[in-house]
Amino acid sequence: MKFFKHTAVLVFGLVLFAGTAFAQGQMQQQQSSAADSVTNSELKKFASVMTDFQKLRRQSMKEVQSMLSDKDMGMQRFQAILMSQRNPNSPDTLNVTSQEKKTVQNIQQKMQKQSQQKMQKAFQDNGLNRQRFQAIQRAIQSNPSVKKRFRKMMMQQQQQGQGMQN
Repeated sequence: MKFFKHTAVLVFGLVLFAGTAFAQGQMQQQQSSAADSVTNSELKKFASVMTDFQKLRRQSMKEVQSMLSDKDMGMQRFQAILMSQRNPNSPDTLNVTSQEKKTVQNIQQKMQKQSQQKMQKAFQDNGLNRQRFQAIQRAIQSNPSVKKRFRKMMMQQQQQGQGMQN
Protein backbone atom coordinates (compact mmCIF):
# COMPACT_ATOMS: atom_id res chain seq x y z
CA MET A 1 0.00 0.00 0.00
CA LYS A 2 2.86 2.36 0.80
CA PHE A 3 4.22 1.72 -2.70
CA PHE A 4 1.06 3.16 -4.17
CA LYS A 5 1.07 6.07 -1.79
CA HIS A 6 4.60 6.83 -2.99
CA THR A 7 3.46 6.49 -6.61
CA ALA A 8 0.59 8.84 -5.91
CA VAL A 9 3.06 11.23 -4.33
CA LEU A 10 5.00 11.18 -7.62
CA VAL A 11 1.82 11.86 -9.67
CA PHE A 12 0.11 14.23 -7.20
CA GLY A 13 3.38 15.49 -5.52
CA LEU A 14 3.64 18.91 -4.07
CA VAL A 15 5.78 21.42 -5.91
CA LEU A 16 8.67 22.51 -3.74
CA PHE A 17 9.50 26.15 -3.94
CA ALA A 18 13.06 27.36 -3.58
CA GLY A 19 14.89 30.55 -4.28
CA THR A 20 14.73 34.13 -3.21
CA ALA A 21 11.78 35.94 -1.68
CA PHE A 22 11.26 37.65 -5.03
CA ALA A 23 10.98 34.34 -6.86
CA GLN A 24 8.57 33.06 -4.22
CA GLY A 25 6.44 36.17 -4.68
CA GLN A 26 6.36 35.56 -8.43
CA MET A 27 5.25 31.97 -7.88
CA GLN A 28 2.49 33.06 -5.52
CA GLN A 29 1.21 35.53 -8.11
CA GLN A 30 1.19 32.82 -10.77
CA GLN A 31 -0.62 30.42 -8.44
CA SER A 32 -3.18 33.04 -7.56
CA SER A 33 -3.93 33.80 -11.20
CA ALA A 34 -4.05 30.08 -11.99
CA ALA A 35 -6.52 29.58 -9.13
CA ASP A 36 -8.71 32.37 -10.43
CA SER A 37 -8.78 30.81 -13.89
CA VAL A 38 -9.95 27.30 -12.87
CA THR A 39 -13.39 26.76 -14.36
CA ASN A 40 -16.07 24.46 -13.02
CA SER A 41 -15.64 22.36 -16.15
CA GLU A 42 -11.94 21.90 -15.38
CA LEU A 43 -12.71 21.03 -11.78
CA LYS A 44 -15.15 18.36 -12.99
CA LYS A 45 -12.44 16.95 -15.26
CA PHE A 46 -9.95 17.05 -12.40
CA ALA A 47 -12.42 15.28 -10.11
CA SER A 48 -12.98 12.62 -12.77
CA VAL A 49 -9.24 12.05 -13.10
CA MET A 50 -8.93 11.77 -9.32
CA THR A 51 -11.76 9.22 -9.26
CA ASP A 52 -10.02 7.27 -12.03
CA PHE A 53 -6.76 7.38 -10.04
CA GLN A 54 -8.53 5.98 -6.97
CA LYS A 55 -9.91 3.12 -9.05
CA LEU A 56 -6.48 2.54 -10.55
CA ARG A 57 -4.90 2.37 -7.11
CA ARG A 58 -7.43 -0.23 -5.92
CA GLN A 59 -7.01 -2.28 -9.10
CA SER A 60 -3.21 -2.09 -8.89
CA MET A 61 -3.28 -3.21 -5.27
CA LYS A 62 -5.23 -6.31 -6.25
CA GLU A 63 -2.76 -7.04 -9.05
CA VAL A 64 0.21 -6.70 -6.70
CA GLN A 65 -1.43 -9.00 -4.17
CA SER A 66 -2.02 -11.57 -6.90
CA MET A 67 1.57 -11.35 -8.12
CA LEU A 68 2.86 -11.67 -4.56
CA SER A 69 0.67 -14.69 -3.98
CA ASP A 70 2.14 -16.31 -7.08
CA LYS A 71 5.64 -15.67 -5.68
CA ASP A 72 4.77 -16.81 -2.13
CA MET A 73 5.53 -13.38 -0.69
CA GLY A 74 3.24 -11.51 1.67
CA MET A 75 2.26 -7.86 1.28
CA GLN A 76 3.97 -6.93 4.56
CA ARG A 77 7.26 -8.44 3.42
CA PHE A 78 6.95 -6.72 0.03
CA GLN A 79 6.34 -3.36 1.69
CA ALA A 80 9.17 -3.83 4.16
CA ILE A 81 11.61 -4.62 1.35
CA LEU A 82 10.41 -1.62 -0.66
CA MET A 83 10.84 0.69 2.30
CA SER A 84 14.32 -0.62 3.04
CA GLN A 85 15.31 -0.05 -0.60
CA ARG A 86 14.04 3.51 -0.50
CA ASN A 87 15.95 4.30 2.67
CA PRO A 88 19.63 3.56 2.08
CA ASN A 89 20.45 4.63 5.66
CA SER A 90 18.29 1.93 7.20
CA PRO A 91 20.15 -1.02 8.67
CA ASP A 92 19.85 -4.21 6.65
CA THR A 93 18.02 -6.27 9.24
CA LEU A 94 15.57 -7.82 6.79
CA ASN A 95 17.97 -10.36 5.33
CA VAL A 96 16.51 -9.99 1.85
CA THR A 97 17.33 -12.83 -0.50
CA SER A 98 18.41 -12.21 -4.09
CA GLN A 99 15.16 -13.87 -5.25
CA GLU A 100 13.11 -11.47 -3.09
CA LYS A 101 15.02 -8.49 -4.47
CA LYS A 102 14.34 -9.69 -8.00
CA THR A 103 10.65 -10.28 -7.27
CA VAL A 104 10.20 -6.83 -5.72
CA GLN A 105 12.06 -5.15 -8.57
CA ASN A 106 10.03 -6.96 -11.24
CA ILE A 107 6.70 -6.17 -9.60
CA GLN A 108 7.70 -2.58 -8.99
CA GLN A 109 8.78 -2.03 -12.61
CA LYS A 110 5.69 -3.70 -14.02
CA MET A 111 3.32 -1.72 -11.81
CA GLN A 112 5.05 1.60 -12.48
CA LYS A 113 4.82 1.06 -16.23
CA GLN A 114 1.17 0.01 -16.06
CA SER A 115 0.29 2.87 -13.71
CA GLN A 116 1.92 5.46 -15.93
CA GLN A 117 0.04 4.20 -18.96
CA LYS A 118 -3.27 4.09 -17.11
CA MET A 119 -2.76 7.54 -15.60
CA GLN A 120 -2.00 8.96 -19.03
CA LYS A 121 -5.19 7.35 -20.33
CA ALA A 122 -7.15 8.93 -17.45
CA PHE A 123 -5.79 12.34 -18.44
CA GLN A 124 -6.73 11.79 -22.08
CA ASP A 125 -10.16 10.35 -21.33
CA ASN A 126 -10.99 13.38 -19.21
CA GLY A 127 -9.53 16.03 -21.51
CA LEU A 128 -6.69 17.21 -19.28
CA ASN A 129 -2.96 17.18 -19.72
CA ARG A 130 -0.53 16.61 -16.87
CA GLN A 131 0.56 20.26 -16.70
CA ARG A 132 -2.98 21.60 -16.42
CA PHE A 133 -3.84 18.88 -13.91
CA GLN A 134 -0.92 20.01 -11.74
CA ALA A 135 -1.92 23.68 -12.09
CA ILE A 136 -5.45 22.84 -10.95
CA GLN A 137 -4.04 20.82 -8.07
CA ARG A 138 -1.94 23.80 -6.96
CA ALA A 139 -4.99 26.05 -7.24
CA ILE A 140 -7.01 23.68 -5.05
CA GLN A 141 -4.21 23.67 -2.46
CA SER A 142 -3.68 27.42 -2.44
CA ASN A 143 -7.15 28.90 -2.95
CA PRO A 144 -9.88 28.15 -0.40
CA SER A 145 -12.74 28.95 -2.79
CA VAL A 146 -11.35 26.58 -5.45
CA LYS A 147 -10.84 23.93 -2.77
CA LYS A 148 -14.45 24.33 -1.64
CA ARG A 149 -15.77 24.05 -5.22
CA PHE A 150 -13.63 20.95 -5.79
CA ARG A 151 -14.81 19.22 -2.60
CA LYS A 152 -18.40 19.88 -3.56
CA MET A 153 -17.85 18.32 -6.99
CA MET A 154 -16.11 15.29 -5.51
CA MET A 155 -19.01 14.74 -3.13
CA GLN A 156 -21.47 15.00 -6.01
CA GLN A 157 -19.47 12.49 -8.06
CA GLN A 158 -19.31 10.07 -5.14
CA GLN A 159 -23.05 10.36 -4.58
CA GLN A 160 -23.70 9.75 -8.28
CA GLY A 161 -21.39 6.73 -8.18
CA GLN A 162 -23.26 5.33 -5.20
CA GLY A 163 -26.58 5.96 -6.91
CA MET A 164 -25.45 3.91 -9.90
CA GLN A 165 -24.42 1.01 -7.66
CA ASN A 166 -27.85 0.79 -6.01
